Amino acid sequence: LLHLTDSIQATGPCWATWQFPMKRLCGMLLPLVKSKLHLYQSLINNIILREQFNHL
Repeated sequence: LLHLTDSIQATGPCWATWQFPMKRLCGMLLPLVKSKLHLYQSLINNIILREQFNHL
């Protein structure tokens, strides 16, 4: 934890530089990819399907 003070002084506030929100988003999107051949289409289809279930 001692390195955090140096990091904050060098790069600015933690909320502006830490990547935890992006890692969380990637962790939520990764299970939605079902096809290795058509990654993006698989992701889009599963996101749409999930949103449609939210509106039932």
